Amino acid sequence: KQWYQRRVRVIENRPKDPINFLSQFFRSYVEEASPIIKAQRLLCLTHHSRPAFNDNVISAYKLLRDKGLTGKTHNELLKGLCNGLPPVVTERLLEKLACKDMDAVPHLLFYNNVLTCLVCHDYKKHSELLYRELGTLSDRGVCEALLQLLSDHLESSSKYELSSNQVGRAILSAKSYGQQFISSEEFVVCALDTFVDVLQTPP
Repeated sequence: KQWYQRRVRVIENRPKDPINFLSQFFRSYVEEASPIIKAQRLLCLTHHSRPAFNDNVISAYKLLRDKGLTGKTHNELLKGLCNGLPPVVTERLLEKLACKDMDAVPHLLFYNNVLTCLVCHDYKKHSELLYRELGTLSDRGVCEALLQLLSDHLESSSKYELSSNQVGRAILSAKSYGQQFISSEEFVVCALDTFVDVLQTPP
């Protein structure tokens, strides 16, 4: 029965890279990994936009709950999910999402915080792509105009994808700073800071 359920999960997730997916999936069961590592792998099996993600969150939550889910465990999981983000962004994000070590962690809080970390990775990729598309236009004035546009867009709609028309208008209205440029790393960190700033956290 257990192996049948695992095969069903593989089918439900329908990964874009089946070979890598199968490797990660079966490694999470075969290796002597900690519950936190196993939960992290479950949560990264498929993109959060896919229906199977909700089932993966439930499985990860049950796995950690059965092992004694506390605020400390929750925080360690989120830290692992933040791997790949700039350290300064990870620190700020965890400051907003972290629980006290001995706090209980309800499922809805667990789901929202896990999703926030994964969406932050998407936002990082979008920011990197946006910077690359600027090419030789990546001077400070253009970058600052786009960062302000990203901030306004996030605050008004909670979405981070910009249309080509929005980008074009931002470029045309940008203040010129001559030959002053912003690096890709600086642009991405500033964009992610905006993402963290607009996060709504429970009181």
